[in-house]
Amino acid sequence: MTLTSVKAISVLLLFMFPVFLIAQVRVGLGGGGYFGINDQGINAGLQIQKDCSSFGSIRLQIGLTDKPSNLPSKNLNPDFNYVGGHISYLVFPVEYQYFIPFKTLRAGAFGGPYFAYGLNAAILKQLDDFNYEKINLDPSTHGIRRFDMGVHFGVGLELELPRFKRMFVRVNYALGFVDVDRGDISTYQEGVGILMGLMIPVKGGRGADK
Repeated sequence: MTLTSVKAISVLLLFMFPVFLIAQVRVGLGGGGYFGINDQGINAGLQIQKDCSSFGSIRLQIGLTDKPSNLPSKNLNPDFNYVGGHISYLVFPVEYQYFIPFKTLRAGAFGGPYFAYGLNAAILKQLDDFNYEKINLDPSTHGIRRFDMGVHFGVGLELELPRFKRMFVRVNYALGFVDVDRGDISTYQEGVGILMGLMIPVKGGRGADK
């Protein structure tokens, strides 16, 4: 994926946010964790969700995900041990969620594509048995492609609260389609994300429930 295509996708998603705001939507903030093969990171972001019916919703998000990865250890001094490699991504998921309503609780499954841009990479260099030094790395210098895209699949719960607010909990599996390693080893981003937060209605009062 080229820089031009990523910029185009980013502009399109950012343009769609105010379009969603014209309609009756819910805006939410959430935070949680991201769990990769060897370590864990953080997961946080802003979302806009439009209920299409009592059974379905479309959701746009802008988030920051800190993904554990062994890629930052590439091209570093082999005389040291390195642990805790992470790459921070700005992520743009677009998801459709299907719900089964149970009075004040909505349970469902969701899926859709995501697009991501790597902001930075960091790793811990082991100095001795108890001390580590954090090193910030340039992804392009250390063989890491900044651009990633893939799919999210997951399940979630939404609980209706007073004044038409909703609390949500979601668990998703993320699978990347881009080989983010510029070297000889193929590496695709993969992990499980957990996100919890609160949504509030924008424009419409009770109409936001429709």
